Amino acid sequence: MIQRRMTLEHPIGLHDVRKVIERIKDIGEGEELVIQMSSQDSFRAEGILSILDREDYQWTAKGGHDGNDYYIVARKR
Repeated sequence: MIQRRMTLEHPIGLHDVRKVIERIKDIGEGEELVIQMSSQDSFRAEGILSILDREDYQWTAKGGHDGNDYYIVARKR
């Protein structure tokens, strides 16, 4: 399985949602996209998660081991 990664810098905003929209166009079947952001932005991830839902992606979100990062792992259904 191919895993693609992208990092969003703190603070995230609407421009980051647009980046995710552009990036998921390149994700093929059987590939994963891992989106990394600051844990401080986890409450702002709702826009990204709604885009993933709308585009029929299965996703999970989790915090990093050090408590500083937040990850969204998405796969096309």
